[in-house]
Amino acid sequence: MSKKRIGFLDFLRGFALYGILVVNLPFFAKPMYLVGSVGENSNLLDSVASWIVAFLFESKFYILFSFLFGYGISVQTKEWEEVESRGRYLRRLAGLFLIGLLHGVFLFLGDILLSYAIVGLIAWLIRKKSPAWLLKFSLGFLFIAILCRMILAFGQDEYRSRLASSLPDILSETRSAYLGSFWDAAKQRAKDTVISYPFTILFQWPSILSMFALGIAAGKTSFFERWEQSKNGLKKSIPWLLPLGLSGNLIYSIHSRSLFVENLSLSWQLGFSILDTISAPAFTICYVYWLGIYYHSETSFSDRFWFESSGRFSLSNYLGQSIICSWIFCGWGLGFYDKLGNFQLLFLAFPIWFFCILVSRIWIRFFSIGPVEAILRAVTYGKFRNIRLF
Repeated sequence: MSKKRIGFLDFLRGFALYGILVVNLPFFAKPMYLVGSVGENSNLLDSVASWIVAFLFESKFYILFSFLFGYGISVQTKEWEEVESRGRYLRRLAGLFLIGLLHGVFLFLGDILLSYAIVGLIAWLIRKKSPAWLLKFSLGFLFIAILCRMILAFGQDEYRSRLASSLPDILSETRSAYLGSFWDAAKQRAKDTVISYPFTILFQWPSILSMFALGIAAGKTSFFERWEQSKNGLKKSIPWLLPLGLSGNLIYSIHSRSLFVENLSLSWQLGFSILDTISAPAFTICYVYWLGIYYHSETSFSDRFWFESSGRFSLSNYLGQSIICSWIFCGWGLGFYDKLGNFQLLFLAFPIWFFCILVSRIWIRFFSIGPVEAILRAVTYGKFRNIRLF
């Protein structure tokens, strides 16, 4: 029998969906080669918006979602009978893999579900380890993430020099494809996904696995069920985490937007890689602490249900956001590809996110589970279950 849903978990998922959308929008709206580059901003407002996204959003919310995914692994595998647990878990990952593959080709080149499905195989192997072991494992993969960031940093200049001569033709081809038919866009998106996936593996996979392990450890200690106790522990760490998060993300924001000189020495690259890797989780933990205080206060009573509705159907909302964004920017829809600046994109994120919340609020009146969640559950359990009407 399933435990009662923890509203704060859905609240965090709903909040994370907004942060993920803010980061993803530029990748829907323009060629991936321009995102975060020196030449992507035509005015001061766009530059400021790009910096805000880097400072407050980038690398924080996929980390938060990865932590929550790990927490879910811990909860689900405890609920399932051991004899059925492996089969259900592997079928669930297979379902995520297929959904992620379709999502990556037909909707969004920055899909995260495919990575979750692959990295989730390792998470299965560590699910029974103790919280102390999982914490060490998590820290170990943060160290691996630092090494991977260094590899990316040292390969960046050579990659840019190789790309420079062919970039105008690539950009022209990319714009033409995304402003063409649905199938033209899908073919280009598949190509972009293949090109960008080595970056995804190095930049995201170690951090994802680190957060999976931390989430599993949190599940074993009933972190969210025992929030008052957990909050007190977090409170003691905030004086250390907040300065690290603020300073590290400030430097990351400047560095990632190419405002420092190029060809930096090994020591500088090492320093940036360490800050880039550890400051985002530090800031994310601060977000969880602040949101937890807000959620459990009387002030949030009228707001929490909006976030919870979105988070309860997080998979459907994640894909729904992609459908809306593809329709806005691709040629088979409104055709705004490469026509909006970062400042406009930053403000576009909220109405898209809020529209999905409204749909979720309507959906929840009639159904107990989201449409994509229902499909994934059917795959997980090996049979279709009825979507319960209210």
